[in-house]
Amino acid sequence: MSKKTATLNLKDPTLYLNRELSQLQFQQRVLAQAEDEQVPLLERLRYICIVSSNLDEFFEVRVSTLREQLRIGSTSAGPDGVSPHELLGQIREQVQQLVKAQYACWNQKLLPALEAEGIRFLPRDAWNAKQKKWLHYYFTNELLPVLNPHGLDPAHPFPRILNKTLNFIVHLKGRDAFGR
Repeated sequence: MSKKTATLNLKDPTLYLNRELSQLQFQQRVLAQAEDEQVPLLERLRYICIVSSNLDEFFEVRVSTLREQLRIGSTSAGPDGVSPHELLGQIREQVQQLVKAQYACWNQKLLPALEAEGIRFLPRDAWNAKQKKWLHYYFTNELLPVLNPHGLDPAHPFPRILNKTLNFIVHLKGRDAFGR
């Protein structure tokens, strides 16, 4: 063993990278691919979607674990010397910057580039009568038949909601046919 190795203090927090912060830095690099105009346009779109998907998983797994550590009262720092509370604050700052950059990339770079190729995303207030008619037809004939409504009340237990699915909860007020 060399003299330098013998004096290395493995408890020195500067020797370690934080796993969560490193993951966010990786997402920055993925987003950089979406911003790179040398990358083909649809690949850029795919990269920005990958960042969104990865952030979803990051919050589902990594952030929820940190929040659980706080809930049970854990304050011990990891090998990098950062406590769960401090780490959540750093994650918040980095994610806010990442999402801001992601929206800027989408709105200022990808949407205009897609439109230049004839691919447009129209907000609802820009739909014309023909588009509204087509959307109504599509919803009625394609989407409505596969919607699966569930009642949430004392007589109906909360339904099982699958991960990575789109779900809506609508709260209705008023009385039903039975006066309830």
